[in-house]
Amino acid sequence: MRFSNTSRTKAFTLIELLVVIAIIAILAAILFPVFAQAKEAAKKTACLSNSKQIALGLYMYAGDFDDTLCQTSWESAATTQPFNTGQFQIHWTYLIQPYIKNWNIFTCPSDPNPITTDSVCPNGISDVGKLNGSGQMYCDWAAQVNSYIPIYNALPAHDWYPVNLGSFSSPSNQILVGEHRNNLIAGDRHKGTSGFFPSQPCNAWTEVAYPPSGGQYSQFPLAVVNTEYAQVKALGLGNPSKSLFKTYDILRVAFDRHSGNQGANYSFADGHAKYQNVGATLNPSAYEYGDKWYPAPAAWGTGCN
Repeated sequence: MRFSNTSRTKAFTLIELLVVIAIIAILAAILFPVFAQAKEAAKKTACLSNSKQIALGLYMYAGDFDDTLCQTSWESAATTQPFNTGQFQIHWTYLIQPYIKNWNIFTCPSDPNPITTDSVCPNGISDVGKLNGSGQMYCDWAAQVNSYIPIYNALPAHDWYPVNLGSFSSPSNQILVGEHRNNLIAGDRHKGTSGFFPSQPCNAWTEVAYPPSGGQYSQFPLAVVNTEYAQVKALGLGNPSKSLFKTYDILRVAFDRHSGNQGANYSFADGHAKYQNVGATLNPSAYEYGDKWYPAPAAWGTGCN
């Protein structure tokens, strides 16, 4: 008697294979955006941690200097040091290094192209703080790449006097540093920003009383920001012929970087940091860019353009 030991194997039909592929494609379409959102949420949290460390670094710096914050940079002829000809920046990112001891916090994981300092050191960060054989600076003492932008109302540019924390009517409501837009035109990449209209208030502009202190400021309405930003995006952010960043320099802030272009992280004068949308920062009842312009060598309202 003979027995057959043959067996039959069943293969996928073409239709079954296509069904499996379709299911995988549907799952991928559902899950990939979720994964991307989770990844961005993690980046936003890491960026917020950076903002918190920056806020604490600036707060501790002020504590060691009679509650006075640093300037954005020293670089002009009016503030040169024996080792600085005015060509190079002594930047706020360098001045708070003793308190944070970490250069990496100046790069936001969500920033696709952090700005590069004007005069990069030949050997990178290892050259920062060093002098050449003639006892002079040879590169910017600054974060060589940076995702964060100082607020001039709190960390003035080189030709304005430093600000005391006691000048703020509400330190917990005063932004010191925001997130820097990554694709600015060349002339605006290293600059700070302000809630004034534009950076330095001018006598010709409408003044609005700031309720908590009774101080005055040139209000930067949210409608202006939205309108001008829409125009800038239509022209192309990197368009060198565009001058709106010089007039409306608040657009230098990447206030639409996180959570579906809805907000950004900010460092505050009392040492805390938080995420919020641009409308919250420009609320006239709690204006976070500063309630007044602080003392300067020049009279208020001069140097306007």
